Amino acid sequence: MQTIILIRHGYPSSWDEKQKARGTPPHQRLDPGLAEIGRTQAALSATHIAAAGGAEVVISSPFRRCLETADAIAAAGKAVVTPDWRVGEVLLSQVLGSPFSPTSAMDPEWSQRREDAGKPSHPESDRTLQERVAKVVIDLKGRKPLAQRIVIVSHGIILKDLLKVMSGRAVTLDWHPCAITTLTRAKPADRVWKISGPVGGYQHLGADDRTEPVEQVVHKYHPLDSCS
Repeated sequence: MQTIILIRHGYPSSWDEKQKARGTPPHQRLDPGLAEIGRTQAALSATHIAAAGGAEVVISSPFRRCLETADAIAAAGKAVVTPDWRVGEVLLSQVLGSPFSPTSAMDPEWSQRREDAGKPSHPESDRTLQERVAKVVIDLKGRKPLAQRIVIVSHGIILKDLLKVMSGRAVTLDWHPCAITTLTRAKPADRVWKISGPVGGYQHLGADDRTEPVEQVVHKYHPLDSCS
């Protein structure tokens, strides 16, 4: 049985801070780390995944908020985090703001973590997005042995597309920070994964860690960033 756990990154610091002032380094808005509540969400998610069987492989978007979330999950399961640009943020100006450079707009202190992640396609289109998601799914199907527990830490848009391609179902989902969807595949011949448990579930989070403030969507960053 191959088990794939899709999880969104925890709540980032940029959602609570006004970071578009002149002179602010772009990575503080575009590549932020986790806020305190995000670190709590990551820790709770790590405990939840470890209790359910842990993770043998942790694949993460190379953005800092995802890597920090993945680090917590990997530490709980004694796994290694593999950064992969194929599950990275959508490199469209309407999502991340324009202009955006994956090299200059990301936290330079985390550049070493991204060295083996591959190269992003930039600027990106809907076609390139679909292509890289499809490549991830092909890679997952070809992994041996089949009996693996794989965690993928990514962003809302990427996770929705992965879920659609892997399960064959288009699911409308507002992916809460650190929400989880688990998919399973019993045999190598199976073309799709079956959804196991809740879609985008966040019941594992404490009651105080489940609410995503609405104010920040309107006042503190580009509205489309709520999907990132």
